[in-house]
Amino acid sequence: MKQHGLPVARNTAMLEAVRELPPIVVSDLFGVSASNAHTWAGFAQDSWADYLAACQEDG
Repeated sequence: MKQHGLPVARNTAMLEAVRELPPIVVSDLFGVSASNAHTWAGFAQDSWADYLAACQEDG
């Protein structure tokens, strides 16, 4: 993940949170939009390949 410029600790924390909590709760805890938290919940259930592909589209 580091080779793609991704901050591993923050991403790991977000993924762990969305695995354990509903996205709306994660939204409040992390100060992100509900749709962003929902997207992260999808990443938590998908492979890292999908996540990295989405990051490539953004950057």
